[in-house]
Amino acid sequence: MNHMFSIGDIARLLNVPTATLRFWEEKGLFTVEKGKNRYRRYNVRNLAEIADVIFFRNLGIPVSRVGAMGSSTLEEYACHLQDTQDQLKEKIQTYSQMYGRTEQQLLHLQEVRALMQCTFQLEEVPFCAVYAFDYGEKDKLLRYTQDPSCYVRYFDTRDMSTEMRGIIMPPDQASGSLLWEKSSDSRFVTFLIREKVDQNYESDVTQTLAYLQRRYHTGHLLARYLLSAEEDGVRMDYLKAYLEIWPRE
Repeated sequence: MNHMFSIGDIARLLNVPTATLRFWEEKGLFTVEKGKNRYRRYNVRNLAEIADVIFFRNLGIPVSRVGAMGSSTLEEYACHLQDTQDQLKEKIQTYSQMYGRTEQQLLHLQEVRALMQCTFQLEEVPFCAVYAFDYGEKDKLLRYTQDPSCYVRYFDTRDMSTEMRGIIMPPDQASGSLLWEKSSDSRFVTFLIREKVDQNYESDVTQTLAYLQRRYHTGHLLARYLLSAEEDGVRMDYLKAYLEIWPRE
């Protein structure tokens, strides 16, 4: 029996949108008979051809190469598969990196929530050095696009006009002026800084410093960017502050 199918039948049987079927036909992956009313009439052979197209697409073969798969020599077939595998390896690596970055952002989110619950905590600074950062420096700007949490605002709290933009960098990749370097004899207390993005980055850091300076002498302040979100209808930048302290005598 000569079974005939409409485009809707094919779409339903193979779970393929009709627009995709028309696109593949335009690319010459199969030829479909059209009746007097111009409706497409698919036969069993068309059904098998489309099933093969889906198989190759599921392998990751680009549409531009699918048509060549059925007419390739064994050597050409192997080359097509090897090329596809190489491309898939690159994609896997890219997606793995993207997954790692989303994991890091989830950790930053947890850190913001933890800082909201615990006002002050003695912690070791988890990075070794901060270098001056100018937005015109391509290497540092690209580093920022990969990980915005490498951005640090630097202050010497004995003179708050010393504020400078900084970036965390490994010493072997560093360039520009060194703003801060880790020292084994320094103690740091951490707290959350909220900056109101649409209000000229107004923050609560001055009030927090005033409170801490009643108990401690303070030195370097490193404000590391974590993430941005909305809080009570206000756009906020959340930064984790590492404040150098030592007891008052």
